Amino acid sequence: MNRKITGIIALFGVAVSLYAQNYTVSGYVRDAETGETLAGSNVYEAESGKGCFSNTYGFYTLTLPKGKGTVHWSFLGYESRTVNINPAKDTTIHIYLKPVSAELPEIIVGSAAKLKDLRLGTVEIPLPQIKNTPALLGETDLMKALQFIPGVRNTTEGKSDLSVRGGSPDQNLTLLDGVPIYNPNHVFGFLSVFNTDALKKVTLYKSSFPARFGGRLSSVVDITTKDGNKKRFSGSVSLGLPTFKLNMEGPIVKDRTSFTFSARRTYMDLLVDAANKWFIRDNSGSRANFSFYDLNAKIHHKIDDKTHVYLSAYSGNDKLNQETAGIEDNETAHNASSEKWDWGNTIVSGKLSRVFTPNLFFKGAITYNHYNFRINTDDRYENANDSTGVQQASRSFLFSSGIKDYSVSDDFEYSPASNHAVKFGTAFTFHDFNPEVISLTSKSDTLIVNDNVPQHVFSRESAFYAEDDWDISQKIRFNAGLRFSLFNVDNETYAAIDPRLSLRYLLTDKLALQAGYSLMQQYVHLLSSNSVILQTDLWVPVTGKIKPMQSSQYSAGVFYEPSKSVFLSLETYYKDMRNVIEYKDGISYTSVSAGWENKVEAGTGRACGLEFSAEKREGRITGTASYTLSKSERRFDNINFGEWFPAKYDRRHALNLLLNYKLNNKFDFTAAWTYHSGDRITLPVMTYVHPYVPDTNGFPYEPQWDGGGFNLLELDYRNNYRMADYHRLDLGMNYTFAKKKNRYSVLNLSVYNAYNRMNPYKIIMESDLDENKDYIHKLKQITLFPIIPSLSYTYHF
Repeated sequence: MNRKITGIIALFGVAVSLYAQNYTVSGYVRDAETGETLAGSNVYEAESGKGCFSNTYGFYTLTLPKGKGTVHWSFLGYESRTVNINPAKDTTIHIYLKPVSAELPEIIVGSAAKLKDLRLGTVEIPLPQIKNTPALLGETDLMKALQFIPGVRNTTEGKSDLSVRGGSPDQNLTLLDGVPIYNPNHVFGFLSVFNTDALKKVTLYKSSFPARFGGRLSSVVDITTKDGNKKRFSGSVSLGLPTFKLNMEGPIVKDRTSFTFSARRTYMDLLVDAANKWFIRDNSGSRANFSFYDLNAKIHHKIDDKTHVYLSAYSGNDKLNQETAGIEDNETAHNASSEKWDWGNTIVSGKLSRVFTPNLFFKGAITYNHYNFRINTDDRYENANDSTGVQQASRSFLFSSGIKDYSVSDDFEYSPASNHAVKFGTAFTFHDFNPEVISLTSKSDTLIVNDNVPQHVFSRESAFYAEDDWDISQKIRFNAGLRFSLFNVDNETYAAIDPRLSLRYLLTDKLALQAGYSLMQQYVHLLSSNSVILQTDLWVPVTGKIKPMQSSQYSAGVFYEPSKSVFLSLETYYKDMRNVIEYKDGISYTSVSAGWENKVEAGTGRACGLEFSAEKREGRITGTASYTLSKSERRFDNINFGEWFPAKYDRRHALNLLLNYKLNNKFDFTAAWTYHSGDRITLPVMTYVHPYVPDTNGFPYEPQWDGGGFNLLELDYRNNYRMADYHRLDLGMNYTFAKKKNRYSVLNLSVYNAYNRMNPYKIIMESDLDENKDYIHKLKQITLFPIIPSLSYTYHF
């Protein structure tokens, strides 16, 4: 027994002795010109071969053996730094990197990570690629830039909604500085809510999800905004076809406190209002107008080198107003109606980061998150008659839906050794769901009716996670994580344990294999209509009837880096989904006849695919090419006779090409071509007219047809028809005027759908009479966007 105790003490002593022979180098990596932290910077020590990345806050920690060493710091688009070290104890080194000032700077595309640092299913998108991808109306758009990544597609023509590996848009977790954005779209989905001038880092996760992320099935889009220039005041002003943008940042207290502020707003509504006032002199006729805005603001204060405080806010809103007024023939009766749509997000958050020890980093957050959607209609009638007097009637309808979140979280990053990066933390969110509030008020001279259907659902969501990034050897990296979650609603509690695993093996310095598995839970659902115009997003929680959605994803990949500027990848995946929901056939989102739980159907889904990508990352000519072969299906007990059918977002083939050419310091050009199989829709295989059935008061009768009746449609299966293939070419050109100190301007010319492809958005059925006066039915294709040129001007100061 004594020998065993002695042996344990000896082993412990050896471990302490070995650890005592190590020391830790830690600090922040920042931009030398602005003081902005550089998240994802590479830190590498040459002699030991050990390395790490700076975290979201720019902090790094690297444990090294005692003795002399050479540490390299690098970041994409910046000059690298090298420092020779020989410390006798833990050392803090803050590094400032200078942006590259090449004669012909490149437009970087693809993922910034090197082969040995890649994580399966993870793509970090360089900001220059986002800003140079041509888009609708010339407005740079983050979500549209993501659509050039294999496995990521738009849901329909021109929209920013994403379908990732066969999933639906509500299965994507979009985080703005760690806070979920419930509605990431403006203009009915044609633009995203993210002002690219405010962004610092964007990372997309398609599989092998880190354990710190949860709550959605298909993807995570992790977006970090700028902290602000700590050295000097700077900004930009931009005027384009749809919007006006302003971006400002600078020091409040130099090198200690900074701010950033970004604003974007449409101005076309102001022109339309002016035109209405000028051309429509009376109150008759119809008017319609639309507007949106978004605001980003952040303050960063450094209490000391170890403690930082962040206050941030976001607000974005869309409004659609329609008004109609008329006068009847007798000129004594007036009628008027109005319809107002209003939806948007509001986020306020406070964060604290603290370096407790060189090996332990902490960040905590308190956030408020509100998404709201409202429809308000008002109809009024007035008749002033000499014989009957004044008669008045009115009818008002209000439909409201939304969600409020109150959240707290804490996250720890611990590096016990250079080959281990341990992360763990907890999160709690109180949800206040408002799935549907319907208020109907009718008023006349003799009757007043009020019908209110209020509904609130409160729920509590908790999570604990732990994960370890472990470099077992120079060739093998293993990431293992576990996420435990609880969701309490309506006196029912759902619990889940989600394992996350990924493995990387380096066959050579240029060739790597990876594999991964993820189990995901989703406790909230999105009910959305399919209309191109009407925005009808209703977020609802799981209940006793509606179970949490689940997905299991298996993925693997081969990655090859033949040179510094060329990168090739081939990934495959299989994903099965449980408890996915859809609206039942014939259900209206504004129907008051049934609660939302009775409007949906739950079922299963599965998706699989193969994704290939090739990137040229450096030089005057850069670009990416990707191809995806995929299949996505759904099955519901009461839809399609319980058989599998193609999912709405099933697209068998997708091909994307993105090319950038830097001619000189003044001109750069971009071409983007996309192709995919046509969207799935449901078309009838037969229509016939059913006669009206007369009321026989219970007596037998022989049905007779007098020429009247109603159409009946016969369907063979759901989503049985694939529309024509979709393809489009977008072109862009930037002209940069001569720089004077830190001031310069950029003129952008973009052409959307350059060869004017009439791509199908939807197909409708029309009826007409032939020469024999018989009804015939025709299918008509609807196209949204022809060729659209646009121009924008941006001034930087």
